Amino acid sequence: MAERFFIAAPPRDGRAILGADESRHLARVLRAKVGDEVIVFDGRGGRWPARIARIDRDAVAVDLIDAAVTGRGEDVPAEPSITLAVALPKGERQKWMVEKLTELGVDRLVPLVTARGVAEATAAATSRLERVVIEACKQCGRDTLLEIGAAATIESLAASTAPAASRLIAHPGGDSLDAAAVIAAGADPPCDLVVAVGPEGGFTPDEIATAQRHGFRPVSLGPHVLRIETAAIALAARFAHRAR
Repeated sequence: MAERFFIAAPPRDGRAILGADESRHLARVLRAKVGDEVIVFDGRGGRWPARIARIDRDAVAVDLIDAAVTGRGEDVPAEPSITLAVALPKGERQKWMVEKLTELGVDRLVPLVTARGVAEATAAATSRLERVVIEACKQCGRDTLLEIGAAATIESLAASTAPAASRLIAHPGGDSLDAAAVIAAGADPPCDLVVAVGPEGGFTPDEIATAQRHGFRPVSLGPHVLRIETAAIALAARFAHRAR
């Protein structure tokens, strides 16, 4: 299989330009040559076979072998999406979680601001996670980027999502995961799903009360205390396939 590379801008007149990071990886790490064939994708569902036309210091130009979009494309009707709002863990655990959520097909990750949270979604951290998304998409064959949204509280999260969306919040004593899955799957017509995951210290009683006022239904992930990334991945694995 040809190597995959992300292009931030869609191709024009049959040609695409790779950004600096992708170009350096292609030219310096893989030591590709003019004439080599690759796959480029735009993160919005488009994917094209291409041939390297020019290699400069920080930019590589490729010519499309076939101008037809071979991925989903932007004209395909939107499917119900899944948003995970997560109180971010620290350090490398963030990167690992984002990589797995990308592989599992989650559409959007919102860093959740909570009273007991331990990590802040700074601009630098978000930029690093966006790069993790690109690398994960390249590896797993996904053509649409996982979106990293702006940090939000439970209230602002509720305000920014469609009123018809199914809303769940991970919390001990809630519905079983299977019961919640049946509820989410039974929506007619199918609707977007928003799932909130708190810090390892848990949501405060006020946060749970606020979430329930805004239509979030508590769901239990079992009897054990899970790490943040474990809970997020378990929910993604259970729900992300529903719209695929």
